[in-house]
Amino acid sequence: MYRVKYSFLWIILVGIISGCSVSPAEKIKPNVVLILADDMGYGEIEALDPERSKIPTPSLNQLAAEGMIFTDAHTSSSVCTPSRYAMLTGRYNWRSRLQDGVILGGEEPLIAPDRMTLGHLFQNNGYSTALVGKWHLDYHYEVPESLMEVKPKKQEGRKLADVPVGTRIPDGPITRGFDTFYGFHHSRAMSSIVRNDEIVDEIDVIDVLPSLTNEVVNLIDQKAEAAKNGQPFFIYFAQNSPHTPIAPAKEWIGKTDLGEYGDFVAQTDGSVGTVLEALERNGLAENTIVIFSADNGTSKSADIEALQAQGHYPSAWMRGSKADLWDGGHRVPFIARWPQQIEAKAESNHLVCLSDLMATFAEYFSYDLPENTGEDSQSFLNALYGKSVNNPRQEIVHHSIDGKFSIRKGEWKLLLAPGSGGWTSPKDLEASALGLPEMQLYNMNEDIGEAENLIEQYPEKVDSLVATLKKLVDRGRSTEGLPQTNDAVIDIWKNQIEK
Repeated sequence: MYRVKYSFLWIILVGIISGCSVSPAEKIKPNVVLILADDMGYGEIEALDPERSKIPTPSLNQLAAEGMIFTDAHTSSSVCTPSRYAMLTGRYNWRSRLQDGVILGGEEPLIAPDRMTLGHLFQNNGYSTALVGKWHLDYHYEVPESLMEVKPKKQEGRKLADVPVGTRIPDGPITRGFDTFYGFHHSRAMSSIVRNDEIVDEIDVIDVLPSLTNEVVNLIDQKAEAAKNGQPFFIYFAQNSPHTPIAPAKEWIGKTDLGEYGDFVAQTDGSVGTVLEALERNGLAENTIVIFSADNGTSKSADIEALQAQGHYPSAWMRGSKADLWDGGHRVPFIARWPQQIEAKAESNHLVCLSDLMATFAEYFSYDLPENTGEDSQSFLNALYGKSVNNPRQEIVHHSIDGKFSIRKGEWKLLLAPGSGGWTSPKDLEASALGLPEMQLYNMNEDIGEAENLIEQYPEKVDSLVATLKKLVDRGRSTEGLPQTNDAVIDIWKNQIEK
């Protein structure tokens, strides 16, 4: 019913945006390709930190030159599962049952069956939807009786699930808003390839990124004609790179001076380039929105200290990396290109969370989200057009791998942790042992590197930020609307977690 309800509003919206009468070509909705790298800090891309990024990223540089860079974009969490949950649901991850860490597959899906996702939003507005790559939001494995005695063989160069080819996936992505799925659950099971609702193959980890990229290209080729005739597509491409296992393909080894990790980042960029080429070859580049981002900052597995010693700074000027509350853990690359609407070589300092994609596209479609959908999603649609944003995001809540909280409002950022909240030293127990304050307060306008803790100078600011965080937690939403219910009891102080 949504498609009928909003089709007329869509035509009106296109006419308003274009500032002229609506021609048949302008009635065609744009395709959307959302590319999400895995563990890729802000400083990995040359265009975002040209003086200190030492890895060639020509494709992403091109994307940035042809579109808009968001300099203050964040994930809700500094690790995989929770940040993906927030992006796909428009709801902060800590409102779910998952209060720290990540999930490993084979359990109840983190996204409830009745919860609307970004995939559903596009489906309801006439799009075909596809997910290619990493899911990491849990699903069950149903092993047919005939395969009960079959166990995957451990092989060098493969990361296999504990179930065999032929295993069914009854509650995976195709039950959460995606028409098709080709990919894997998480990196430790990335060799077990799922198509739609079944494990269909086992491949070497070195072949995973090429396989995923080929799948995206094939989808674009298959959907091109229909897209030109008013049947748009949404492709969510969740790359497996440059997350561990760090496994660049043979043709990419030696492409950089930073070892296999640098080569893998370069291959990640090459994968993006291949997708852009497919859009161009099919005549779809002009009417396709391409968004590139990442699920969190760079992992310690990249050997960040060694990279920095060679002049490459994965977190750019930010402190910390994956798993941390400091901005290096969750401030990520965010580039958007849409030649018909987004000005080339544009830049926005608008505060953005990946959870905001839900509200942004809903506003674009003139689609009214239900009260229990996108509770923490705020539209930045006008920012894409270089205009002032209606009701801009004022605050953002961050979450670390240990479940520690941080809140930023305006220029002020408060960390409810004595240390990183994650993997970077000093970790929380280490910080406490050193006698550091149990909280941290930074002025992000003056101290983006979070070096000077102002916790003792501004006690009233601390009280105000804690009160704001409690309010956001208790209302079950950070946006306007009826209060909602969290899925778990939320302890913002995380007194039960000692890591």
